[in-house]
Amino acid sequence: MEKLFKKYKWLKKYWLEILLLLAAFLIAVVSIIMMSINNQSKDEEEIITNQTESQDSSLQNIYIDVSGEVLKPDVYKVKSGTRLKEIMDLAGGLSKNADDGFFNRNYNLSRILVDQEKIHVPSVWEVDNGYFIENRQTLDFITAVEKAKVNIEIINVNKGTIDELDTLPGIGKITAEKIINNRPYQSIDELLTKKVVNKGVFEKIKNLISI
Repeated sequence: MEKLFKKYKWLKKYWLEILLLLAAFLIAVVSIIMMSINNQSKDEEEIITNQTESQDSSLQNIYIDVSGEVLKPDVYKVKSGTRLKEIMDLAGGLSKNADDGFFNRNYNLSRILVDQEKIHVPSVWEVDNGYFIENRQTLDFITAVEKAKVNIEIINVNKGTIDELDTLPGIGKITAEKIINNRPYQSIDELLTKKVVNKGVFEKIKNLISI
């Protein structure tokens, strides 16, 4: 035992230095581990931030295809929430060949646009040759009394022609033919029970038809 003590007695002499070296080593190891954790955390935060910015960008920007009789037809990149009026301004407005009467009656300039929407402005020639058909529209907020005041024509579903039925909102040529093929009707509700039109269309036309 005495020999062993003599062999390692230098430890007693340098114990403080050895302790300090061990402490420094441990501090260095802990520092390296903490730096690695911090760098990994920063990298993850950067990835999340980039993904969030990419998602925000995709939500903020939409693309609208404007064609037909405008001065500058093109695909426009605009902010989400853009209205038709703003797109028409970007496209330079209507050209001299546009059917401005048809456009003003059928296009709502205050409407908010959605991504990948196409806006085509017809020419006078296109409207005159039937490429764009204008259906008579009835505003939802007009009451039955107000309809009577403005003298809106009520169409008899048992007698109306295909052209007359085609003027009803939500009714095209095909549905008009279907209405004719399922005659006679005892009540207008039979348009639903016979599955001639769906409920949404029926709600639009129920005050404009009779039997």
